[in-house]
Order: sequence, then C-alpha cells, then structure tokens
Amino acid sequence: MNKFLKLWRPILLGYLIIFQFSCMVKREALGSDDEIIVVSAMEDKVHLQSILSTIFNDTLFTPEPEPYYKLIFVLPEEYRRIKNSTQIVIGALGKDPSNPAVDLIKNILSVQQYQNSISGNKPIIISKDPFARNQLLMVINTPNVEKAIEFAIKNNKNINSHYSMLFKKRQERYMFNSARQKELEKHLIEDYGWSIKIPWGYEVIIDSSEQQLFWIGREMPFRWLAVHWRDGAIVDNYESARDFIMDFPLEYFKNIQYSENYFELNTTNQFNQRLAWEVNGLWESIDDAQGGPFLAYLFYDGITDRTYYIHAMIFHPGNNKVILLQQLDLIAKSFIINNK
Repeated sequence: MNKFLKLWRPILLGYLIIFQFSCMVKREALGSDDEIIVVSAMEDKVHLQSILSTIFNDTLFTPEPEPYYKLIFVLPEEYRRIKNSTQIVIGALGKDPSNPAVDLIKNILSVQQYQNSISGNKPIIISKDPFARNQLLMVINTPNVEKAIEFAIKNNKNINSHYSMLFKKRQERYMFNSARQKELEKHLIEDYGWSIKIPWGYEVIIDSSEQQLFWIGREMPFRWLAVHWRDGAIVDNYESARDFIMDFPLEYFKNIQYSENYFELNTTNQFNQRLAWEVNGLWESIDDAQGGPFLAYLFYDGITDRTYYIHAMIFHPGNNKVILLQQLDLIAKSFIINNK
C-alpha cells in the first residue's frame, strides 16, 4: 500500500495542481462582437439609451442605417446569466436603494470608485477582463443623465478605442491565427512587392500583373477585396483622388459603380500609420437592382514610388453587414510593403 502511495502521490499532486490552475484561468468571453448587454432597471432604460447613443454613435448606411452596436437590455436579476458576455454595461441613475442595479454596482465597485462616480466626477468606468478573457465591462453610475453625457462626449474617443481594440483582437484571432493562405500571401510579396493576410475560404478572382490588380472574393455572404497599384504619385488633391476613385469600379469591375449618395472621402492617418484617402459609401450594379456598402483606401508609398488603392465591398441583402465590413477592413489593414 505504501509503495502504491509513493508511486501515485506525485501524479495525483500534479493533477491537483493542474485542476486548481484550470479553475483560476478565466474562460473566453462569450457573445457576438456587435452586441452590448445592458443591465439596468426598467426605469433607467431610456436614460441609458440616451447616454450610450452618445458613445456608440457610428452608423453604417447599407443603404438602410445599421448601428455598429446593438444594445440588448436585461434586468439586474439576469446578471449572473450574462456576466461572461463579451461586452457588458451595468447602469443606474442616482442612489435609490430600491433600484437593484444600484446594489449590483455597489458590489462591483470599490467604495472609492463608487463615490467618485456617483458624485459625477467619473460617472463612466471601464474594466478589462473582470470575469472572462477578452471582455469589457462598463459601469455607468451617475447622479443624472447630464453628467454622464458630458463625460461621454469629453471622453468619447478614449472610450471607443477600448471597444475597437477588443474587436480587432478577437476578430484577428478568429480570421488570422488558425487558417491563412500563406502560400498565396508569399506569392504577393515575392511577385508584387506587397501582401495582405488572406483568411481561408477566399478565392482568387483576378491575379494580373498586367492590370496591376489582385482581387479575391468569398460567397455566402458575398465579400470582395481588391488591391490595385500604379507607378508614381497619381493623385495630389481631393479632386484628383475623387476622380480616380469614381473611375475605378467602372474600369476594372465593368458592371458596378459607386453611388453619389452617401459617398464620403476624407484623409486619415489611421491606415497603418500612413496618410491615406479613406472612402466610405455604397456600390450599385449598373445592370441589376443590387448594391451594398464599400470601403476603400488610396495612398502613395514614396519608397516604392507607387500609388495603392484597396477596395472592399459586401453584398448581403436583408442582413447585418457591419461585422463583415469590419472584417474586410482588418484584411485591408493587414497590408504590408516589402521595402527591401
């Protein structure tokens, strides 16, 4: 018996350590990246909608308006059921002890955090990974709506950056960490001097050095991304950039065009730390009653002396398109140039 115990004791101890460690490790947060679960009492719902609409005010026109985030309201007694969700908001206005959300917030925040927020000094607090990995918890603990909206407007960029970084982290792991078409990526960098990360499932539609066009797509739902390049700096102002962009689909896709409606052209430094023209709008078929949202980037690289145009579009009628377009945006922003 003693020999048996001596033999198995290290093994049993090892299993015990592994079991304890696994209990300590947080699980991955659950839920869609475009959903925010809002925990509140019924009487605070309208006020919290007003506060959150100040923060999450981005809308994609497809052409129907589609918000980047969908708010799903639940009562405080459902908190335990949803506490491992990816994005949670717990909100309450005032100190009413009969409001169950007030008690919930008091249990989550420290005494100092509670006093600092209910005073109106910092009515919105964001915590990372409180109950699960890759999770955001926002607590709105405010004396009134005005204080929270004032804080939200002042800190809008910082608050939204937390959510965009979380989306990027979760989606890049989903698209890029497991299955990528690395041989195709290698061909692009070796033959064209640039490359993008290509998730599994995309097929090549055009790969032409003569047209200087690389175009990939995926069905169900339909998604397309194209990269076009030309030698030299071919645009130098808003008018020349707009002319090039509007001509592009007619020249290379033949049967589609960009709609004048909802067309937005702005400069940005958010494309891989490059100064670029950023385009958002709607594409439409010339022959059929079809269309959908698109995005694009136009920029010049001085080292290779090339102008690049990256175009992405979706056709998914009657369904949500925000996440799909954001995924294409991540593929576009995986663009690299071989400057060696």
